[in-house]
Amino acid sequence: KQWYQRRVRAAKAATEEVFRIVGGSGLNLLINNAAIIKHGEGVLGCSDAEMTESLQVNVVGQHIVTNSFYPLLKQAAECNSHIPISCARAAILNINSSVGSIYNTSNSSNTAYRVSKAALNMLTKCQASEFIKDGIMSLSIHPCWTDPEKPQAPLTNRDAVEHIAYMIENCSEKHNGMYVRKGLVAMPY
Repeated sequence: KQWYQRRVRAAKAATEEVFRIVGGSGLNLLINNAAIIKHGEGVLGCSDAEMTESLQVNVVGQHIVTNSFYPLLKQAAECNSHIPISCARAAILNINSSVGSIYNTSNSSNTAYRVSKAALNMLTKCQASEFIKDGIMSLSIHPCWTDPEKPQAPLTNRDAVEHIAYMIENCSEKHNGMYVRKGLVAMPY
């Protein structure tokens, strides 16, 4: 309960600070980028504590932040109602991972992380179906793995940022609720 109360207070404080900056124009784009990877191997190697913490950070935390910022997103959507559904109007981008795909799962490594990222896909779909009525889209994006300390990472941080910028500039209502990767290519759930 303390974890939850701290997150709600932090999200409220962040929302108030953003409101002081954006005022009546609202917030066009919320990027939820939270992740924790616990390295318990497999289902049996994943402790209850690892699963709980992964779900709290990777799903519940993003839910708390989105709910807190929702009034500002709705305000932006109303102020920009002349703009088609897109990030220019009002959108939520939930940063995800390819391991959130149930369809593509072939092993059980990092079970807690995988489960939490699959749950984030469901949260994104639920947001998309509910929030579109207010002119707000939501999508789950996999920017690809980056790590400047690991040369085997397929992208540099700069490359990932460029891919995310492309997605922000080019997503539209047809992407609402989707799980996408580089180039806005749909990924299987």
